[in-house]
This record gives sequence, structure tokens and C-alpha cells, in this order.
Amino acid sequence: MHWSERLADKIIARNPNKEVYVVAGGGSPSGSIHIGNFRDMALPYFVARALQLKGKKVRFIYSCDDFDRLRKVPVNVSKVVDGYEKYIGCPYNLIPNPFGTEEKSYGEYFEKEFMDAVADIGIEVEYISQTKEYMSGRYVPQIIHSLEKRKEIYDILMRFKSQEANDEDREKYYPIAVYCSNCSKDLTTVESYDEKTHMVTYTCKDCGKHETVSVDEYFKIKLSWKIDWPMRWQAEGVDFEPGGIDHATPGGSYDVSSDISREIFGFEPPIFQGYGWLGFAGVSSMHSSSGINITPAGVLKFYTPEIIRWLFAKYEPEDAYNFYFDDTIIRHYSEFDKGLKAYLEGTADDFTKSLFDVCLIEGKEYQNETSFSTIASLAPIVNFNHDSLVKAVKKLDLEWTPRADERFEKATYFINTYQPEKLFKLLEAKNEEYISSLTEIDKDVVRKLHDYLASQDEVKDKEVQQFIYDTVNNPNLTKKENMAIQQKYFKIFYNLLFGTDAGPRLYLFFAATDKNTYIELLNV
Repeated sequence: MHWSERLADKIIARNPNKEVYVVAGGGSPSGSIHIGNFRDMALPYFVARALQLKGKKVRFIYSCDDFDRLRKVPVNVSKVVDGYEKYIGCPYNLIPNPFGTEEKSYGEYFEKEFMDAVADIGIEVEYISQTKEYMSGRYVPQIIHSLEKRKEIYDILMRFKSQEANDEDREKYYPIAVYCSNCSKDLTTVESYDEKTHMVTYTCKDCGKHETVSVDEYFKIKLSWKIDWPMRWQAEGVDFEPGGIDHATPGGSYDVSSDISREIFGFEPPIFQGYGWLGFAGVSSMHSSSGINITPAGVLKFYTPEIIRWLFAKYEPEDAYNFYFDDTIIRHYSEFDKGLKAYLEGTADDFTKSLFDVCLIEGKEYQNETSFSTIASLAPIVNFNHDSLVKAVKKLDLEWTPRADERFEKATYFINTYQPEKLFKLLEAKNEEYISSLTEIDKDVVRKLHDYLASQDEVKDKEVQQFIYDTVNNPNLTKKENMAIQQKYFKIFYNLLFGTDAGPRLYLFFAATDKNTYIELLNV
């Protein structure tokens, strides 16, 4: 059973007669949303899909906390425009768009960037802008209620803290942040609240603004995080929402917010699932120089949508794992293809079947695809020429499937961006200096390969591979000794062809490439 099914069963068991289940995720558009934060979207999506597959109606929502404050200016913003530090403390949707595009605000720009990638990954979700909700006055009753219960909220918060509560702090505690009417920053101190008139008096520490406003009419007031979160659970009737391991720890945000949800808002908190962090491997050394931004949109440049969905679905939520930017990408495609083949043929085990049930995109037709490994191996050999690549694949008696073009695009980006060391260029003339260093025995082996290739009307990959091994291996030597000989001669072949000690898989290279482009280089 897939983990999304287990969670779906748990949700149903708690409230079996609910007509529509609400599954939620959320995040702040503080900048380009990192692929590491994508579990906030993917995890509830898979739970929603599992509920739907069980015949349940689901409302899947994602809360864009664009009414949150800017805490620091991201690097990609500071590179484009100076002086955005002046907006620290302002809500994202009241900050100008730094990039000059059609989006009206900072928050809208980064939300659209994220939403576009989510759509490309095949996820349909209802977005809720917290700016619109707060500024519409929708939450006024909850804000007033929280202010009336502010001392009880203080007591709940202090249960989870090591320091002693005191009457002075309790009296001065207000569960809100007021954005200044003059500078729009939340660098304000709430001085008083009148429960009868709903009037809040505050002073801005940044610009000095001092005023009294009505909670009923002044909509630039936001509940503090651990009150805002459970308030939204109650407002939307949320049944399930995940969060990072920092929220899941004992005494963390979920525990605190759960008590506030029950005791202040009278709402049973949703089922919660903590998730592990995503790390990165194979990219750190070139990240800064390449300017690569590891966002969902960035990952879509080398993974198809199905592979991204599969990667997020295959691991248990608690598992921490790495995104790799090396040959692991090729391995992921191979593992996906193996699972898909079993799924399509009806031979998949229960876990694999339920995994592909949720990770494949609805409405898409699937079939066994041209191997990404084959495309990635052949593409640099044919200098990323599409027509030559198609011919090379078919020459290997393989099919160029309808979505192979998409994989070719991903492989081209992957190799050029993350594995430029695999870009090998044929020498324009014979490597005479290197040839002069070879012994006659070595030259004789090269001549045999040259004459074999020259005699073939069509070079076949398996046949040339067998010929090479038959030529260089000695049946009287051990396997280990023959491996050393193989390494020696492959190094010789590569130096004659590319002027390097390494290169592409030779049997594929010889079969995929017009022999007239390389045969003379082996004429020693």
C-alpha cells in the first residue's frame, strides 16, 4: 500500500460521512520557491489523488501566504534592483514587482512562477491568496475573537516554552501584527485594544506613526503564525495538511497550533504529516557559476513531469533524500521505465501499482518509452542533431516513441548543464604525436579495428562490441588481467579519436556515427 492510501484511509476513518474532504498545503512567496519546498504541494496532492481514487470528493487547496512579511531580499532580486531592503517588514503583495513584468507585486511574481511550474507538472489545485482573504475582511471575526482570547492564547503559547510566564507579559500580549498605514511595515507595537469598540492603538517603530484603527475597517492586521494557521484550518474545514519536520517536532508549530485550534477556535485540528528535508548532490560546485536556480521550473528542464511526480511519490514522507545532478538522473529514468512497464503490463506489485496510480498524469496515454539512457548516450555522439539521433536509435533496432522528443530535450539540457565532461569532439586530423608513442603491437590492434570497421557496410553496435573484446582479450589471461588490457586499448582508441583518455561508449559511437567521419583517425 502506498503511503498516500494509508493517509487517505486515516482521513476517511476519522470523518467517514463527510461529503467533501479538504486537503491543504501552503507556502510564502518569499522568492523563487525551492524544489526542496515542493513537498508542501506534492504531498497533499498525492493524498488528494488517493482520496479521489477511493471515490471521495476532494477540495485541494494551496494557501499562498502573500500577506506575510518580507524578511530578507533574495539574491536574484538584489542582482536586478538595489534598495529592496527598504521593504523588509512589508507584506509581499504590497511590495512592487522588482522584475518589471506584468505581475503587480513581488508576491504575485513569485506566485506565478511557482503556479506555472505546478501546472506543467500536471497538478490542479485551488490557490487561496491570504492577501485577498485578509484585505477583504473575511477574517475580521476571527481576529476579534483572537484579541478577546489573547490571554488564553498567551497561556497556551507559554505551555510550550521553558521560560516562566508573567502577568506583565500576559497583559501586553496581542496575537496580531499591524502593518503601518504609513510605511506598510509590521515593525509596530500594539499598545491597546478596546473589546467594546474593536479599536487597536499602535506605534510604528520604523516611521513613528501612532494611531488608533478599527479592526472592523482596517484590514492590514494579520494574526501571528501559530494563531493564523489554526484559524485557516477552521475557516476552510481542513482535514489534512502536511508540514516540515520543524513543525512536526514535539512542542513544535503543529502541537501549539493544535491546542489553539481546539481551545480558541473550537476546531479539531487536521491530520498532520511531517516530512523530511530534500538535499542536493552533484551541483554545489557549479551552482554559483552557472546561475542555476533549483526551482520546480528548473528541475523540469531535465526531468519530465511524470519523473518529478514519481520522485516525490516514491519516498515515504518522513524520508529525507537528495536530488542528484549526475548519472543518478539517468538511473531515475531507468527505474521509472521499469516500474511503468510492469504497471502497463499488469505485473507490478501492490506498491508499484498504487505508486503509478497517483504519479501518472490523468488523461495522458502511456507506453514504454525510448530509453533516456540511450538518448543521453547517443545525443552527444551525434552532436545533438535530432534527425541523426533518431536514425541512430532506429539503427540500434529501437523505437523512437512519440514522447522521445521530450526526453531528447531534457537529455540535451542535462548533459550540457551538468555533464559537460561528456561532450566529446572528434579530432580534425590524425593524432600523429600520440600515434608515434604507440608500440607496433598497439598499432596492430588499432589496424585490426580500422580494417573491420572499413569492411562493414553498416556497423552494428553489438557486433563491433564483440569484435573489440575478441581482438584485445587474451583467453590465456585472467579476467582481471584482461580488464586491464581493455582499459589500456580503450584509452588508446579514445586518444586517437578525441585526444582524451575517456569518451562515449565506443560500440554505440561506431554504430551511431557515419564511419567516414572517424575511420581515417584510426588509420595508423
